[in-house]
Parts: sequence; C-alpha cells; structure tokens
Amino acid sequence: MKMNHIAKVAAAALLTFGVTSAMAVITGSKHDLSASGGGTIKANAGQNNDEICVYCHTPHASNTDFSGAPLWNKATPTGSFKMYGATAAGVAGQTIAGTTTEIQPSAPSLACLSCHDGVSAINSIVNAPGSGGYVAGGQNVAFGATAAGTAFTMPAGVTQIGDGSTQPNPDLTNDHPVSITYVEGAASLKPVTTAITGWSGATTIAGLLRNGKVECGSCHDPHLGESDTFLRRNKATVGENSNAGSRVCLTCHDK
Repeated sequence: MKMNHIAKVAAAALLTFGVTSAMAVITGSKHDLSASGGGTIKANAGQNNDEICVYCHTPHASNTDFSGAPLWNKATPTGSFKMYGATAAGVAGQTIAGTTTEIQPSAPSLACLSCHDGVSAINSIVNAPGSGGYVAGGQNVAFGATAAGTAFTMPAGVTQIGDGSTQPNPDLTNDHPVSITYVEGAASLKPVTTAITGWSGATTIAGLLRNGKVECGSCHDPHLGESDTFLRRNKATVGENSNAGSRVCLTCHDK
C-alpha cells in the first residue's frame, strides 16, 4: 500500500512537469540529493533524510497552499523578485513583447526558485522522513556537512538563478524571462500550434507552456536527469546534445 501511494505521488509529479516515466531518470542525477546522488550538493551517508524525493515532495502533510507542483514539501517562497526587464523588485518588467503584467514568478517557476533563488534553504522541508518529522512552516534538516537546523542555500554560480548576493530581492534580470505570456510574433515567436519533436511531454509549442506562459518548466524538467541540464529536449530521444544547433531556442524563436 505504501509503495503504491508513493508511485501515485511520482506519477503526479511527472505529469505536472510534462514527462513520461519512461523518459525521466532522476536517480543519480544532480537533483538526486541523497548521499548517493550525482552532484556535489547532497546529504551525508546515513542521515535519516537520505532519500531522493523528499526534498521536493511528500506523500503526507504537504504544503497545500502551494499550487506549482504536486504534494509540495517546501514552504512557499515569500521573497520579492526583480523580474526580467524590471528596474526594481516587485514592479513590472519590459520585454520585446511589451510591458509585463507579472511582477513576481508564477507558482510553477517558484517551485524551481525555492532552491535556485540563492535565498531559500535547499534543505528546508515541511515533512521530514520518519515519525514526528512534520513542521508546518518548514524545517532545516541535516544536509551535507551542515548541522541540522542550519540553512543550506544554493552556492554561488550559474545554478544560483536568483543571484543570492542581492538578498532579499533575488535578481532574475539576467535570465530568460519566466512567467510571461507567450505572444506569437514577438521576438520572432512561432505559433503555439507549431509541431515539435524530441521534447518530453509536448508535441506542439503549446505543450511547453503553463496557462499560456513561459515558465522554468517550459525548457527544463527537474526529473529529466539523463538530459543536458535537465532540458526537456530529451537527449535520450534525439540522440545528441539537447541544445545542439541551439535547437532549444529555435523551437520557439524563428531565427
């Protein structure tokens, strides 16, 4: 019964990010934060949180206030972000398509930024494994060389999307805009009905969008560990570098 429930959680997560189970390989990838994970950021061997899914999802006592991903096991980010094309945090930005109406990332992108903003603690989860591990507002569990109760944030580097040096207002102005409406024709964007191949969970550009918007998950899937930088243009399917010939960009932009 327990394994069946966990399987349902995993299936729901895969559907949310647009990937089939046959394609998604998170075990051993950089998003596998267990002691045997494939990256340098991970738990120490023998810690009670030496699991894979727990840093994002939980089968029980999830954060029901968060709508960006199923059975979310992290607190909702509350910081103010400086969006692409914006002059300050919490104000509208400017893109080729015009002034944006979004002054903060939408929930699907907040899911990614809850680790990658450089401010939120990667090791802060709501429901730790085992009995009695629930903390409504989240908790910092033992992680890597850090003692339990100490926040572990994304180290400086390209994966620190939000530029943690600008706390408490993570800066997204030097990254591809997210949570913006896809406007056909603007920035040479193709029609959303355009057929695409080699992309996990999508056969047209419309399948890459969430509620008609470009989000982090439009290009990346956190479960797609076999693909370069978790790109949804699946390396295992296309048989080449995921962005060979800039094909990720050229999927939407007609250049």
